[in-house]
Amino acid sequence: MNGGFPTGPRSAGGPSPPPSIGRSSTATDIYARSEGGRSRREPDTEAILGEHYVALKRYLSQTSRDGKPTPPQNKARDKLQRLTSVQFYELSTDVFDELLRRQAFSRRPPNAPQSVGPPPYLLPEETFHPKRNQARQKLSSLGPPRFRDLATDVFCELERRFPRFVAGDIPRLSSPASTRAPSRPGTAMSGFPPRGPSRRQPSNASSIRGALQDAYDIPPSPGMPPSSYDRPQPKQSQQNTIIPNKSTMVEEDDDGFDDAQDSYAANNIEKGDGGSSEKDKQIISDYEDQVRELQEKLNSMEDDLRKKDDEMSGVLNQERSRSNAADAEKQEWSNMRLDLESKLTEAQSLNNALRDELDRMRDEHANETRQLREDMEASAANAGSSGRADPELERENEELRAALDEQRETTAQVRREAQEFLREMKQLSEQSGASWAKQGELEKTIETLEQEVRDWRNRYARAKTQLRGMRSASMSLSSGNDAGRFVRDQSFTDDAGVVKDLHVTKFQVAIDELLRRARVEQPDTVIDAMKSVVMSVRRIAKDLDAKPAADEQSRKQRKQLKGRVSSAANSMITASKTFATSAGIAPVSVLDAAASNLVAAMVELLRFVKIRITPDGELEEEDDGTVTPVESAGFFSPRTAKSQSIQSAYQADPYPQDLPPPPPFQGLGRRSSIDSSAYSPINSPRESVEPYNKANGNGYAPTSNGYGSRQVYLDDQTANLVQTIQGLVGSIRGAADMNQIDPQIRTIVDTVGRVISETEQSGRGDLLGRLYDSQQRLMEAGERGHDLAADGKGEGDREWRMWTQTLPPIAFEIARETKELVQRIDQLITANVDFS
Repeated sequence: MNGGFPTGPRSAGGPSPPPSIGRSSTATDIYARSEGGRSRREPDTEAILGEHYVALKRYLSQTSRDGKPTPPQNKARDKLQRLTSVQFYELSTDVFDELLRRQAFSRRPPNAPQSVGPPPYLLPEETFHPKRNQARQKLSSLGPPRFRDLATDVFCELERRFPRFVAGDIPRLSSPASTRAPSRPGTAMSGFPPRGPSRRQPSNASSIRGALQDAYDIPPSPGMPPSSYDRPQPKQSQQNTIIPNKSTMVEEDDDGFDDAQDSYAANNIEKGDGGSSEKDKQIISDYEDQVRELQEKLNSMEDDLRKKDDEMSGVLNQERSRSNAADAEKQEWSNMRLDLESKLTEAQSLNNALRDELDRMRDEHANETRQLREDMEASAANAGSSGRADPELERENEELRAALDEQRETTAQVRREAQEFLREMKQLSEQSGASWAKQGELEKTIETLEQEVRDWRNRYARAKTQLRGMRSASMSLSSGNDAGRFVRDQSFTDDAGVVKDLHVTKFQVAIDELLRRARVEQPDTVIDAMKSVVMSVRRIAKDLDAKPAADEQSRKQRKQLKGRVSSAANSMITASKTFATSAGIAPVSVLDAAASNLVAAMVELLRFVKIRITPDGELEEEDDGTVTPVESAGFFSPRTAKSQSIQSAYQADPYPQDLPPPPPFQGLGRRSSIDSSAYSPINSPRESVEPYNKANGNGYAPTSNGYGSRQVYLDDQTANLVQTIQGLVGSIRGAADMNQIDPQIRTIVDTVGRVISETEQSGRGDLLGRLYDSQQRLMEAGERGHDLAADGKGEGDREWRMWTQTLPPIAFEIARETKELVQRIDQLITANVDFS
């Protein structure tokens, strides 16, 4: 090896060379010829490769998991198989040298200086081609896994090229006594023959190895087990033993170094016995010539034998190919014979079938000919009587032609009328579109006006609160129930009060609006005012919940007062519904009495909990544009009262985050839901509720089973449903896509689902049959629309247009069924009213 690792035997850490082999201190002396001028023996390539095989096998066994070398990849194996023997020998030599360098580097102490030890890569050799030196240098850059893969490839290729290596038949290097030239300072080292051009010449390897061992005191790697090819040869007591010069000998740290030194000493004693005589040299030269001639003859015989084997293999291959061809031809003839036999059988059967068909056709032709002859004879016999029937046939023909012309004229007239109708329908459609646009503008104007009404009402409530005037503006209440007098005389206000004065003002405004509508406007508008009163009561209830009572006595008294307000509110809802559904037949005094009772109960509650003055800053926060509880959309809108939603009243609540979703003011009914308001009978003392349930002083009982609040909720959902259906129809007319139509369909389905759920909770599930069927049809239509959209259908496709035309009838049917359901529940409420 060059540069810093042992140059002994090629096996890592092998034994020292025989004593008859000297070491050179220079690289040039290794390749020098013998002193006698005789030519040196060519290197034993197979023995060197055997040494490589043993070293690689030991390395791969030590680095593998199972102690066996892993097979190489097919790609790498194919590349190695294409190498010539010389190229593969050079590759094996380079890999072997790099392996020895890495093993020497691994034995280097961890604290050793960088300048001492083996080089980081294989140093270039002058006798090698520059590209090979470059390739040898790059071997050091390979990582352990990649270098192990390369060593595995070389190892397996050695097994393939030399199968006897696997069986352990590895040739050893030639003995120096029989095949070596006389040893001298220029003889090859470690028992190896001198390398030719294809093998690397180590530069000053022996000196470097000695320096390494002296510097680190590293023992050599363990030697191989005793065998016939890698351990030192015993000392030969022959006449031709060569005694090297003492100056060319170097010290070795290998095992057996003392024995080798003793051997060298003994040979020095016997040097004068004629060991290097000219006669012995001549005999050795003759033997070498004879061995060379025999080797050439043996090689020639091996070549002849190989040629004979190749010729025999070629003959066998030709015979085998000829036999295979004959078998294939025989099989082909057999298949052809079977094919022809089958075709012959098929032709015979077809011939028989054709013969039968021909006979049948002949019989039919004979029968047909006979029939024609009979017909000709009958025609000839009737020829005399046919002349009289011709005028009648012509007349029938003319009548039929006239009827055909008349039908054609009728068809053309109908077509013209249809075109005229179609043109008129287009004109009506255009006019309808303009009407819808105008209606949309009017609705926007109505919404703007309604917003202005809400703003002015908010300003009014805020201004009245700021003026601290709590006197009601209603003249229909008796003086005993006048809230202003109670405020002035009995000190309702307190800084630690519970209810905001703004909420009390809004309650007064709502009561005034209810009484005003009952006297001035249509009876059905009372429902909207009643909803506003309910929302005002809920605001006051939220104030009570936000600040609970301090002691148990106050808590009980507050529950009793809240129960009275709950009963009075139920009575007011029932009276408002009765007044609205009676079309003015019910007297206004009934509604006045219910409102008066509610005000009286509210005054008693406010007297106990006190009214808190709202600071100006909180007044501004309350006035956010949506706090007004009175959402009377019927004020200016041409739509009916049922088209207005009480959902705006929910949005008007200043505490939307604390309120559950509709139905509004659920606690006023007799429901046991945990979401009910604070006025629920569950939260009210039973003794305070029962007197109001039995008789409230108005001559009728309160609504049972929660129908009052449920009716309000159903009205709300019906109004939402109508608005959503109108939006759906507008989207269909505007050629909207599935992304716009699908949310509207889902909204309609969800709204109907809430109506169905609320009705089932009231125990009236028998009224939901047709509404449920309509909901299912709408859901199926929505799924059909999704399928069409997934198939890429659009406005220009007939299937899409047919689908959109089916949606409005279903939606209108749902609206009609929902309204009928609400009317039936309204009738139930009216039937439960007792006028006794």
